[in-house]
Amino acid sequence: MMKRIFTGVLLLSIAVLVLGACSKDSSKGNAEKANKEDLVATVDGEGITKQEYNKELDAMKANYEQQGMPADEMDSEMKEQLEKSVLDQMINAELLLQTADKDGISVEQKEVDAELENIKSNFEDEKQFEEALKKNELTEDDLKAQLKKQMTVTKYLDSKIGKVEASDEEVQALYDQYKQHAASQEQEPEELEKIKPQLEQQILSQKKDEQISKFVEDIRKKNEDKIKIHGA
Repeated sequence: MMKRIFTGVLLLSIAVLVLGACSKDSSKGNAEKANKEDLVATVDGEGITKQEYNKELDAMKANYEQQGMPADEMDSEMKEQLEKSVLDQMINAELLLQTADKDGISVEQKEVDAELENIKSNFEDEKQFEEALKKNELTEDDLKAQLKKQMTVTKYLDSKIGKVEASDEEVQALYDQYKQHAASQEQEPEELEKIKPQLEQQILSQKKDEQISKFVEDIRKKNEDKIKIHGA
């Protein structure tokens, strides 16, 4: 049961993370081919359609619902923040893809195929994998296209983000927080050496996320003149 939940969330997370419509015309200037009424935004001539936006918004709502926060229970302010967040992520993802392309960043098909096989290995069988695709309104080719975008962005960010490290002082501080939490729950904490790798990874992930956020923010500021929001 837990594996089924995990794989469903995993696939959904990939679809949301990439935030690129698999049906989108990959050539620049597709905004000119679509009616303005069909667009929610354009990024340097590349259009984001209402259909693409609504699909990502629905996926994000489903993700929230799986975490026990149904969209119909959100207040108007929270819904507005969610809608803005989804559009911002789609715009940022398109900016990163365009910038990565200009920098000559690419991912080989064999890398995409290997990642797809890695995802499939989390499912009990091919049938369950296909059911998850159907649930998320994706074909295997759609998923491959989205994976390629995700991997391209990841490769680009890795080339731009500096190396991060976790100091002994930071590990100790995080461990002290963990011990305090364990004590508040009347639980016996694990020894530091036993969980040190997990603590280090948590610190590294947080630092990397902060650097990525700053980098994306800078990219966005430098390219604001290329972004036009038409309204969702």
